[in-house]
Amino acid sequence: MAIDWRIRALHWYGTRAGRAFRPDLTVEAFRAGYAQMNRQLGLRERGVVDEREVVIPTDAGPVRARLYVAAGAAPLPLLVYFHGGGFVIGDVPSYGHLTRFLALHSGCAVLSVGYRLAPEFRFPRGHEDAFAAYAWARGHGDELGTDPARVAVAGDSAGGNLAADIGAFAAERGLPSPAYQLLIYPFTDGTASLPSRTRSDRGAPFTPAVAEWFHRMSAIDDAALATPLFAPLLVPSLAASPPTYVLAAGYDPLVDEGRAYAEKLRTQGVPVTYDLRPTLTHGFVNIAGVVPEARRALLAGAHAVREALAVRAEAA
Repeated sequence: MAIDWRIRALHWYGTRAGRAFRPDLTVEAFRAGYAQMNRQLGLRERGVVDEREVVIPTDAGPVRARLYVAAGAAPLPLLVYFHGGGFVIGDVPSYGHLTRFLALHSGCAVLSVGYRLAPEFRFPRGHEDAFAAYAWARGHGDELGTDPARVAVAGDSAGGNLAADIGAFAAERGLPSPAYQLLIYPFTDGTASLPSRTRSDRGAPFTPAVAEWFHRMSAIDDAALATPLFAPLLVPSLAASPPTYVLAAGYDPLVDEGRAYAEKLRTQGVPVTYDLRPTLTHGFVNIAGVVPEARRALLAGAHAVREALAVRAEAA
């Protein structure tokens, strides 16, 4: 099935005629173009959502986050969300369109985490921020108005990597496992060894060259790319991971590693839903305000979180 040319055109328009996704540009240009695409083409969902800023302490200084709460009986389940952007671009404000959407449709309060970005803060700083934010959220349910027994994690692309790491390593770090994880076209293989990484037509405008630029900016050296923390597909056992929903795009250099991660979870006994949207591209969360199929995909993921955490509440 061919990619819808309208989706490719929207990505191109939303990034200043593609300029923000050329790997010869500066970090600042990438960040500006990405933020603009989210503002112009992101979701425009109706509904009342309360927002407030949160400061999370870490061993390297505070991390800022934002809490989104729609109507619902307290204490709500909590979804800790990590934005995409290759560990280099993206931020909490420009992802507000998506986190508001999730607060409206997942039945959860949503904590959007502003983990520190490369190249200013290289691997593993962003990963450590993610663990610190998750641990803090588990211990501050009273402050957040959330149920500490029903905390899920989610993220897209690089953010999906952070969410998957929490699912894979929480127990090893002495943390309770998330109740659920929603991984949207997650980055799981730093070695870039799977076939979809070399098919340049599989993403618009996320290409293998852009993926390489992100790796170069975010990792200290090549050895870091093959560590399980950076590449959770390499974790020997994923059996401690929570039930998982992998939301994938057909036109995506990361599609093979997302599929491989879902299959590895399944073979190790973790309940998995793998939802492939064949006409969508990597980055569809950023254009879901104008691409109906992208919104439908996100709605399916939000409903999966709602159902999973409602079941846990009944079981408790």
